[in-house]
Amino acid sequence: MPHTSRKKKNSHSNKRREIVDQDGWTRITTSSSTPLTVAPQNQTQGESGEISTLNVIAGASLPLPMPAAQGSSLESMRAQFAKIETRWRDTDLCRSVEQMLRERILTTGGGDYHIANCALFGTGSFCGDAVHWVDRHESAYFQLAAFRTVVRTIERLQGHVPQAYAQEPYYNDLDVLFLASLDVTKVDHPKGFELLDQNSFAYSPAAEQEVESQIVSRAPRIWLHRSFDHSLQGDKESISKFKRDYEHAVLPELDLKNFPFHGSVMWWRGNDDTYEQVQTE
Repeated sequence: MPHTSRKKKNSHSNKRREIVDQDGWTRITTSSSTPLTVAPQNQTQGESGEISTLNVIAGASLPLPMPAAQGSSLESMRAQFAKIETRWRDTDLCRSVEQMLRERILTTGGGDYHIANCALFGTGSFCGDAVHWVDRHESAYFQLAAFRTVVRTIERLQGHVPQAYAQEPYYNDLDVLFLASLDVTKVDHPKGFELLDQNSFAYSPAAEQEVESQIVSRAPRIWLHRSFDHSLQGDKESISKFKRDYEHAVLPELDLKNFPFHGSVMWWRGNDDTYEQVQTE
């Protein structure tokens, strides 16, 4: 996960950092005298009082939904998101994403793209009340705004509306209502992965290795994510093959708190023949 871009004045020293362990998982660690309050079954105590939280995808239970922060409401969330989406729309990164979809991705191969499903993975809760998480709401909103930009651009260029989904174990009931108000349907693991095929778009802004492995295996038409350089390579052969089968472009950086778009890369596959090759090899 990204780091905070500025220091906060409080009584605790809170530092978030990314660690790749021997099992190949990317863990988010927090140095603090205050324990995390969510998903205790997925926390491990490390050296120097560090608490490591792991979003387990397979082989163990998933984290529980985060309770909503006090005072959260659908109206307040919609208002906050509207402001952030306006800020997002006025960035070079947003314009670059739209231009790339319009000029390099959705108009290639004879313009016969048919993106039916769009899936967003791992934003975290938009209103969750957990230690060190309230400060992440803005990042989640920015990532959702980017997702909606892609969905809307696909709709505009195709002439029909793709279905939009979001998968995140920390989503609570208020998150689900908020997403639904934006025509995004919350799904539970593993439904999000099952929606991916040659007619799909996936966005995983800061996913663990296992999430990325699942996405790679499903070979979506378009994938926006953080560069492979930011996570353990895992099955290097599969990733190398993926890079051969897909075109890609590194997106411009956007200097925001917590760096929600750090190292973003867009991948796309040119035609259905490539998809058939990916699925059979």
